[in-house]
Amino acid sequence: MTLGYAVLLLIAGHVAGDFYAQTNRVAKGKRGSVKLLVIHCALYSLCMLPFSVCVFSGESIALAWLVLAASHALIDCLKGMVEGRGANPLTVFCVDQALHLACCIAVAVGLFSAHPLLDVTSLCVALVGQPFEGSAFAVALMLLVMWKPAAVFMRLLLHGVRVGGERCEGCGGEDDDEGLRAGRWIGMLERTIIAVLVVHGQFAAIAFVLTAKSIARFKMLDDKEFAECYLVGTLASCVIALVVPPLLQGIAGWV
Repeated sequence: MTLGYAVLLLIAGHVAGDFYAQTNRVAKGKRGSVKLLVIHCALYSLCMLPFSVCVFSGESIALAWLVLAASHALIDCLKGMVEGRGANPLTVFCVDQALHLACCIAVAVGLFSAHPLLDVTSLCVALVGQPFEGSAFAVALMLLVMWKPAAVFMRLLLHGVRVGGERCEGCGGEDDDEGLRAGRWIGMLERTIIAVLVVHGQFAAIAFVLTAKSIARFKMLDDKEFAECYLVGTLASCVIALVVPPLLQGIAGWV
């Protein structure tokens, strides 16, 4: 087990607990409900437990798990207070996630063990081979990030792009309305495909993905306001898909 793998595992635990183990009802309701906030923190703690076992050893497991759970609860409480004062949702989200990731990295660096209680590195080596286990960790986390976390970021980003006070429809943001779910799925698939192409170094093929998406929206692009919204969503989605894979692969190389 290297430090890079440890950091990736803790980030994966955070992503699983903060996004995939949290329903929309809890995400929206915890701002004004202590009960829902406690439920979210409890589920987050449960998600982080197996990842802590895979990263730390001995007494460090309990200490790391408690620090991660407590810091998450504290940050989410502060986030709720800031949101109640009318702060920009996208800014709050970015700062919130940056603090969570900083905590994961700090705990991994401070309590890292080269011989954790449950070493998943050996299993990964058995499945994909010695030269590829680092990439396997990074790619698995990359796919987790491309879906829900990136979709939430896109929804908040496009929330500020409005036409006459109404949300731009079909521009790729995540929304609860039935008519916009296709845009959400298109965005998630677009990011996933581009990220996979980046991992394999097939940058030229990215143009085909963007072309296919543009053809599907061709007639709607005559609307200038929609076109601007569409362009913001597409460029932001591409930036995420281009930046995240090499970033995670770089972390995997930490020793």
